[in-house]
Amino acid sequence: MEKIAFVPLVLEVLKDWRVIFITILMILFVSIGNYVQHYVKKVKPSKKKKVAPPPPPPKKEEGEEEEGGEEEAQ
Repeated sequence: MEKIAFVPLVLEVLKDWRVIFITILMILFVSIGNYVQHYVKKVKPSKKKKVAPPPPPPKKEEGEEEEGGEEEAQ
């Protein structure tokens, strides 16, 4: 029969403003902790200017030599 007397006591404890206040604070604290734990910062793509590579130097044929070097020698 003591179980019947236990129910009003539990209800009085749950209706107390301190229990309600602490419960709300604990829910907020756990929610903020969960958010911080699962937070992932989004990576912003870097804005780099695409620089075109310089054109390759012209290929020299085997028979041709630099003319500037022969003229200077003469």
